[in-house]
Amino acid sequence: MQMDTSFLSASASTDADVAIVIDVLRASSVMVAALAAGARRVITTREVDDARDLAEEYTSDRDLTPLLCGERQCTRIEGFDLGNSPASYTASRVKNRDLILTTTNGTQAIAAAASAKEVWIGCFLNLSAIARSLPADSNVDLICAGTNGSITMEDVLFAGAVLSICDQRFELELNDESIIARQLWRSSFGRETMPSPEELSEVLKRSQGGRNLVRVGYESDIGLCANVDAYCLIPKRVHEEPAVFAVE
Repeated sequence: MQMDTSFLSASASTDADVAIVIDVLRASSVMVAALAAGARRVITTREVDDARDLAEEYTSDRDLTPLLCGERQCTRIEGFDLGNSPASYTASRVKNRDLILTTTNGTQAIAAAASAKEVWIGCFLNLSAIARSLPADSNVDLICAGTNGSITMEDVLFAGAVLSICDQRFELELNDESIIARQLWRSSFGRETMPSPEELSEVLKRSQGGRNLVRVGYESDIGLCANVDAYCLIPKRVHEEPAVFAVE
């Protein structure tokens, strides 16, 4: 199995069988949490205006208007229904609803993965589901969203976790970024076994994305995003333009 990692989505040029888009803090985690709470689909856009335009044009087959969701610089966009905190995506709020999501980094990374045959969304909430669902003969790209064009440890750490699990199942061919990511994961906790959510949360707080969330008052979201294997589901792209994700 060929597994390549891109530390920044801007450097990704993928024709992979499967591209796994990673924005641990927080777009990937929000998408997983929302679909686990019963949201029908998550429709992603790069720009705020695109999201608003899509919401105006969109008609749900259940006569429910879509929820506008997203953030810029960690803060809910003015006039949007929801921001980018997993805590907001409860069943009472999103069940049976379609969501239109735009974020600072995550939805940009989804756009960067557009040419892959399949696009999956990965985070610690669905780590094992991701790592154990990859077909043995696939070429896989792990695409880290980063933050404002900078590499972020939390996304590279997740890529390393996926690589470490796959390393136990397959014979891997890795690019250098994959080797670095795998080593980061293996060295971060001083052992091979999976860290507890509390241990992982402490590491994520030290990352750039974690520090950003602490600064703006969303520290509790870090703990939610560190809840390893909370869900056994994978958001997968079911429509390309706009990119629409659902659980098949």
